[in-house]
Amino acid sequence: MLKKNTFTTVEILFMASMIGLDFAYGLIVGPLLSATGVLEFIRLDMVIPIMMMLITRLVVDRFGTLIIYEFVWVVLAILARPSSFGLPGFFKLFPALAYGLILDSCMQLFPRRVYPRLLIAGVIGGVVNLFALFGIRVLFGMPWSNAVRIVMGINILTTIIINLLAVHLTHLVWKGVSRTGWVTRIRAWRTS
Repeated sequence: MLKKNTFTTVEILFMASMIGLDFAYGLIVGPLLSATGVLEFIRLDMVIPIMMMLITRLVVDRFGTLIIYEFVWVVLAILARPSSFGLPGFFKLFPALAYGLILDSCMQLFPRRVYPRLLIAGVIGGVVNLFALFGIRVLFGMPWSNAVRIVMGINILTTIIINLLAVHLTHLVWKGVSRTGWVTRIRAWRTS
């Protein structure tokens, strides 16, 4: 009999597919938007990855889903995208795992109310992730000057905007797919 704490093979395959799509998206779209200079002002490239993470958590609605998601994603980033997060090597693990933990914790709230869960996880998770990234950078010697505080304020504002867009997009996508056959089948493996 399947233990309650383990993920089914179908859930693992679904999570792996979503992580792979997220990573491929980042490899293609990130450099394209970076070349335009848009990413210097606002991280528009993050709307789809945040939406994909939240959809993954709604389909595989169990604590630990996003911790695993972020762990696998950051391992791929360490190997293939050394400049991601602006942090060297394995130091990327700390903010990524903090982000996964915060998102998973926030998604535990309001289990029957999808939009409030997404809103809390998206906005609070995004801001906490931003503080985790800045905290790690400060540990590496980045000065905490007035200029950095201003940049931090702007980053908080743009993070909230991007995450609100991602939350709304996630809600629209979820309304369209929540009762489809593939979501029902993925969830049915847990109960069979």
